Amino acid sequence: MFIFTFLTLRNYLNHALATTLVKVNSFKVFARSIPGLIFTWLITRYFLFQFITLKFYYPEGKWLKGDVELYQFWSLGLIQRIFPINESMWQYPPLAGFIFTIPQYVFGNSNIGFIFTMIFFDFLILVTILKFGRSLFERKIPVSLDGFAGAWFWIIWPILMGPLLLTRFDLVPTFFAILGLIAVYEKRINLASFLITIGTLLKLWPILILSILDKKVIQKMILPISIFSALILILIELISVGSLSFLENQSSRGLQVESVAAILFVIYKLLGGNVEYPFRFGSLEVEAIFANQIAILLNISTLIFFVIIFILNIKERLSILNIFEKSLIVIIFAIGLSRVFSPQFWIWIGGLSALVVIFKSTKLKRVILLLSISALFTQILYPALYVGLLSGEFFPSLIQIIRIVLFVSAMILSFKLLIQSSKKRVTDV
Repeated sequence: MFIFTFLTLRNYLNHALATTLVKVNSFKVFARSIPGLIFTWLITRYFLFQFITLKFYYPEGKWLKGDVELYQFWSLGLIQRIFPINESMWQYPPLAGFIFTIPQYVFGNSNIGFIFTMIFFDFLILVTILKFGRSLFERKIPVSLDGFAGAWFWIIWPILMGPLLLTRFDLVPTFFAILGLIAVYEKRINLASFLITIGTLLKLWPILILSILDKKVIQKMILPISIFSALILILIELISVGSLSFLENQSSRGLQVESVAAILFVIYKLLGGNVEYPFRFGSLEVEAIFANQIAILLNISTLIFFVIIFILNIKERLSILNIFEKSLIVIIFAIGLSRVFSPQFWIWIGGLSALVVIFKSTKLKRVILLLSISALFTQILYPALYVGLLSGEFFPSLIQIIRIVLFVSAMILSFKLLIQSSKKRVTDV
């Protein structure tokens, strides 16, 4: 009887093990298949679309399309080639105006049309990251998941940051920044110059990529970027009105409640301090003692940081990190030292992180993990608990504190990597 029981148990365990191995192998095959990737992208984006259009319940989901409705309002003037003038919420470089008109021209409906346009750019980002990852794999460069890791990361990213991803224009400059970085990696300098110029004229942050590029690459890119920028700006100015009106609005912004530095005022208000959040320049800004001084200090700190990074990079002291890792780090610091930290900034981080995780040797795994958790807390906070944060309620304030602590932790880890890089000279990946 004992022998029979033993044999039965052994057969059961062998069968269970075999079944598990089959499932594991099936998962590995699925994770490395383009049909599996596309299928998952379709499913996730279907749910995102349903959340945005309120077909499926999403906490305070009515606020997700707030910016989309604003884009629609702007597009009515933009299709007449008139930029928003004396409009404090217009803070986009001139080329952004063209993107805002696409839904009106193509779909005749800026609300749903804009979301479909962003789904298109979302798919372009996925294809770009997948193609790059697979090309590295085919060249025998050590990559994760046979080059599929970055694409899977991008598919999963909106599960962390939420359906907001498809309701914000930031997908477009992120797409061009990704293309520009890949072009730099492939040593296609003129193409990279053009792509980074386009990204910068859509939203300014892609120009920060220049601060971490090789000295010789920067020298080769300065002239093409200057020429491309001048030609595009002159053309837009000739055929439109008010294309440079965004500059004044950008410079006038104060300290936004969601920014890293504003956490001091969130805590102060939680403890009963007198803090107000008036709506100015498209966001809720901190109005309290020392708020303006802190905003000025942030501007100075940002300038100092990028000067230091630029000098270290020119002296080839950051070469232990590849260009994708360095780009992610400088964008993390650009956001962390900014007066503003809007939820859509996570789109930038998600796109750059997807490039980073392609490489097996990446040193930013812990940084990206911290960022991912912080992004999840952002989704919990906005839009569902946002009003509670403004009112100084305990739970929303706690979520904001955790979110910022995680982000600052990622900044600290990134800074340590930069310090290590400045002490070593290793050939760039």
